[in-house]
Amino acid sequence: MRILLLHSSSDLYGASRIFLQTVTLLRKHGHHCVVVISNKGSLEQALELVGVEVHIINLGILRRKYFTIAGLLNRIQKWRSASRILNALIQTHQIELVYSNTAAVLIGAWVARKNNLKHIWHIHEIIERPKLLHQFLGWQMRKGADKLIVVSDAVAKCWESALSDKTSLIRIYNGIESIIQPVTIDYRKQFNLPDDAIVLGLAGRIHVIKGQPYFLEIAKVLKQSNNFSNLHFFIAGDPYPGQEYLLDQMFDLIHAYHLEASVHYLGQVVEMSNFYTATDLLVVSSIQPDSLPTVILEAMQYGIPVAATAQGGALEMVKENETGIFIPLDNVAVAAEKINAILPASTRQQIGAAGKERVATYFSQAAFEKNITEVFEN
Repeated sequence: MRILLLHSSSDLYGASRIFLQTVTLLRKHGHHCVVVISNKGSLEQALELVGVEVHIINLGILRRKYFTIAGLLNRIQKWRSASRILNALIQTHQIELVYSNTAAVLIGAWVARKNNLKHIWHIHEIIERPKLLHQFLGWQMRKGADKLIVVSDAVAKCWESALSDKTSLIRIYNGIESIIQPVTIDYRKQFNLPDDAIVLGLAGRIHVIKGQPYFLEIAKVLKQSNNFSNLHFFIAGDPYPGQEYLLDQMFDLIHAYHLEASVHYLGQVVEMSNFYTATDLLVVSSIQPDSLPTVILEAMQYGIPVAATAQGGALEMVKENETGIFIPLDNVAVAAEKINAILPASTRQQIGAAGKERVATYFSQAAFEKNITEVFEN
């Protein structure tokens, strides 16, 4: 089958990793893939390495900042321009199916209808507010998807009220492929950490919903409790272009909390093996529901226990007090207390081993491959 695949960004964060994985699996099953992304970046390079034809076209990605009258007019202009190019690609490559990855890619439904093609839409997001945006995207999904893939039950619950009974809604958990790679950067050595250091890591976009300020509040309380003298904290990730001020705010908090000697900023980490091999506990401090944080699966694959806020897809991934713990969204003292309780080495090892077994059982690459290819081939 000849498939046009559209994606919203060119980074290598969670949704982009799943997109790369999906394209790779489709090629493995003999499908011809033509990929379009909006800008150059690390995803483009990764796709080219596996031999995929990649086109850079501004797809008019719909982000919250564009959900104004002026912003929507701007997006409509971009969609019209992109649709002309996509229509030409469809004709040139004799495309038979269109696939859009993330709710932000609205142009896929448009060009699929224009060319009388089936459209598969892969939704990773939980978007409850603003309510008007939720309703608008739900209407687009209802109108423009022949099959709607959601990455968790939490995502399905978010959107099901906006969909019709006729919408084909399919839940497919992300499958984790092996990311165990050679370690090229020893972060512990780079930051001169002592041998007995316990490292708590946070990985993800520097974004308001990811809760970096909450992570730093927890770090401050943990350091003040003094139960473990050699606690250190890694923050991996970078902001979207135009949101660099969030990084400045983060550094201001590090300074205000006197954590300069304990918190280490890694920036965007492309080879995540470097991050996980240096980390003893993963903290997912998101302050809004996260659909199915890939970092949780990756950490469990490495045998790393997880402490996540009790919401979204994390509730389906972590088995409380077995593979990790849940922490409250807005109570730093309780969050720090619960994390303190699992910091002893023996506890971390026991929880980490259970997590490794759980990810292999329920979130395997093989299960994802079987489920995702069935959606395309049926």
